[in-house]
Amino acid sequence: MTMIEVHHSGRKAAGSPAIVVYDEVVKRFGDVTVLNGVCADVRAGEVVCLIGPSGSGKSTLLRCTNALETIDSGRVLFDGVPLPVIESQRRLVRRRMGMVFQNFELFPHMTALQNIAIGPETVIGAPRDEARERALALLDKVGLRSKADSYPSTLSGGQQQRVAIARALAMEPEVMLFDEPTSALDPETIGEVLGVMKQLAEEGMTMIVVTHEMTFARRVGHWVLVFDHGRVVEQGPPRQIFEDPQQARTRDFLSHLGWAG
Repeated sequence: MTMIEVHHSGRKAAGSPAIVVYDEVVKRFGDVTVLNGVCADVRAGEVVCLIGPSGSGKSTLLRCTNALETIDSGRVLFDGVPLPVIESQRRLVRRRMGMVFQNFELFPHMTALQNIAIGPETVIGAPRDEARERALALLDKVGLRSKADSYPSTLSGGQQQRVAIARALAMEPEVMLFDEPTSALDPETIGEVLGVMKQLAEEGMTMIVVTHEMTFARRVGHWVLVFDHGRVVEQGPPRQIFEDPQQARTRDFLSHLGWAG
């Protein structure tokens, strides 16, 4: 994809603070352990990509990041503080993290503009005119101002996902979480969504991205976590992961995707 031409050699500067820290995170669903001692950190301004086979725990870790799922042991720290256990306090944390899901999750009875403005209006209490002005600016940002009055059913999948990104940005989050944002899209619309994500990365947005788009991870990511059976089997800068992986499991996963060597 020619629209993704950013390359990073590694992490942000060593002095960049860790905004999210995973400390021996364990998550179980019944008898199944889906996260088994995950340790990693995300620094401010970084794009951290989570890759690995389906079912290896990537999306679960993302949902644990903003407490949509409760971990069984270990800690998730956000801005140096463990995630709270009281739901009302968790909601305050979620305001600071924007989340973009696989299947858009837009309100079908609302226009694109209304979908974006409703969060600031109802959650933050922003004046209606101010929320609409911000929503229009965000539609501009994702290239969809002309679709302000369109309903989700009239938009392509790529357009709906760009509206979903704008909706998350409307809350002015400190971190953006992306759960396989292109997996439900037709091939011809994937590029437009990745283009918006690349723009956010260039602007310094901290992003945690679960993705099967290896080109995006390789060229836009600062750090890559490779998952397998609930564990991070390898992590490092994209150049190392894709060109010189240290673990056999990483090499096997990438070789099946045509990324060996």
